[in-house]
Amino acid sequence: MKIVLLFLSLISFIGNAQESKNGTWNTHSIPTPSLANNCIDYQPNKQIGIYLPPSYQKSKKRYPVIYFLEGYGGRIDANGYVGGILDSLIIEKQVSEVILVQISGDYNFRGSFYANSPVTGNWEDFVVKDVVNYIDENYRTLAKRESRGLAGMSMGGFGVINLSMLHPEVFASAYAMSPGVFDEKGLSNCQVFREGGTVEPVLALLNKLESLSVEDAHKEYLEYVKGIEDWNIEFTLAYGMCFAPNTKKAPYFDYPISIVGNDTIVNNEVWKKWESGFGGISDELNKYESNLRELKLLTIDCGYNDGFKWIVDGSLYYSNLLQNRRISHNLVLHQGDHGSRFTHQMRHKVFPDIIGTLIYED
Repeated sequence: MKIVLLFLSLISFIGNAQESKNGTWNTHSIPTPSLANNCIDYQPNKQIGIYLPPSYQKSKKRYPVIYFLEGYGGRIDANGYVGGILDSLIIEKQVSEVILVQISGDYNFRGSFYANSPVTGNWEDFVVKDVVNYIDENYRTLAKRESRGLAGMSMGGFGVINLSMLHPEVFASAYAMSPGVFDEKGLSNCQVFREGGTVEPVLALLNKLESLSVEDAHKEYLEYVKGIEDWNIEFTLAYGMCFAPNTKKAPYFDYPISIVGNDTIVNNEVWKKWESGFGGISDELNKYESNLRELKLLTIDCGYNDGFKWIVDGSLYYSNLLQNRRISHNLVLHQGDHGSRFTHQMRHKVFPDIIGTLIYED
């Protein structure tokens, strides 16, 4: 259970948050039109965290912006831990001043994966439209791609890879930490299906919902998720609704496994939908190679002691595909696990590397 705070999540940020010394940290609720249409009665009241650098209140100049995507279940940190890391670097004159925006993909199923879904809402659009537009309209930003960076951890790392690939017109620099990414066998090796994974309890839920009316299944499903104690089951439901959505009836996704007698049957068409969530990278590179070449920075960062070995395998696989296509990128491997070196990497790699690529001129 404790591993839940590490997988595709970053601890709402580790330890007690340090206060920004000279910069300021605030949280704000923002309009979220992209999330309005969903099947799961989610009433979005999304907050974002905003760090403003020390000179912001004293000047009229405009600033680049780094957007940080939280991990699975990660929420906006009221105390501004990440802002505190950046603030100390700025005060020590290790980096130039920037605005930092923290974004959470958390909702009543805890993980949106920052992807558009007819079931859970358009979380991709929430980031690239709702949040970015709000920041540009309400703060003195340099509102252009060359002055925007995107970073994230775990589920947020997947969001970085996906959104920077799809939207090079919005972000020019991308840094993905411990990203959710599959190699060719990643889906079968992750905790969802590996050695049975969550198959038995998920099938039991599907069988129960199938016997109910659409309305009763909907109510039962939303009540069921409130009482989930196994994080892996919760993750499975969220992943399915995002990448294999089915709006007709709860649980609002197509499932690739069924059991008939003693036989386990895999629906290959549905399996491919699940696989293409964190996977399908080779096909994506065929489609979006030119977009990736527009990025000024693309970094994949993971610890080779990550308890989720499929993340390490997926990161190496992705890097190899990029290298074979001669797409500029960095692969950073370190001795940590899924999140143990978060602060160190943010301080010594993520912020310095991204800020070093951003344009500070109109």
